[in-house]
Amino acid sequence: MKSKILFILSLTVLLSGTANAATTSFFTGSEVATLVASGATSDTISSNGYLFTYTRDKLFTGGVSTAEPGRYVRVPWPDGVEAQAVTVGPVSKPQITISRVDGNVFDITAFTAKLLASSGGAGGAFEVVPLINGEDKYKDPVAFNATGYTNQIFSYGSPSTSLLTGADAYKFSLYVDFALTGLTLVDASTTPVPVPAALWLFGTGLIGLAGVIRKRKTT
Repeated sequence: MKSKILFILSLTVLLSGTANAATTSFFTGSEVATLVASGATSDTISSNGYLFTYTRDKLFTGGVSTAEPGRYVRVPWPDGVEAQAVTVGPVSKPQITISRVDGNVFDITAFTAKLLASSGGAGGAFEVVPLINGEDKYKDPVAFNATGYTNQIFSYGSPSTSLLTGADAYKFSLYVDFALTGLTLVDASTTPVPVPAALWLFGTGLIGLAGVIRKRKTT
C-alpha cells in the first residue's frame, strides 16, 4: 500500500507542474545569425528561433557619386543588432522588429540599448510596440527613456518591461540610430499542464486511507 501511495503522489506532482518557459539571451558573443531576407532599406536575420528585421541606410553615399553606398555598421552581430535611420529611399526612423520563426507569442523581460547618435538636446525615448497578428496590442507604445549622448547605454528589466508580454512581435524605434546590445526573451506559449480532478481526489483518498491504516497499526 505504501509503495502505491508514493507512486500516485509522485505522478500527481509531475502532472501538476508547469511546462518550463524557454529563455533565450542574445548578444553574448556566441549566437550565429543567418540572413533570410534583404530589401532596399532593411534586412532580416534568423537566430535561435527568432527573427530580427532592422532598418539600414543602404543607399546613402553622402553626396559623393563614387562612394560605396550604405552607411558603416558600428555594432555588428553578434555584439548587437543596429538600426539606422533611412535617409535615401523611403525615409524612415531607425527600427528593429523582433518575432519568432514559428509565430508564437513571447515576452521581453530585459533589454539593453546603445545610442549611436546624441539625443541629449531634444530628449528621446525608445518606443516599443507589442504586436499581435500585425495589430498594436496597446493604444500607445511602451516608452523607455533614451535621453543621452552617443555611445550611452540604457538597460531595462522587470518591472519596467512588465508590459512587454504576450505579443508575437515587438517593434523598437527611436529617432536617432541605436543598437540593441542585450536581450532576454521568454517563450510565453507554454501553458500549465492541467491535472484531472479525479486524480487529485484519488490521491487525497489514498493519503487518508494511509492515515487510517497507520492509526489501526498503532492501536
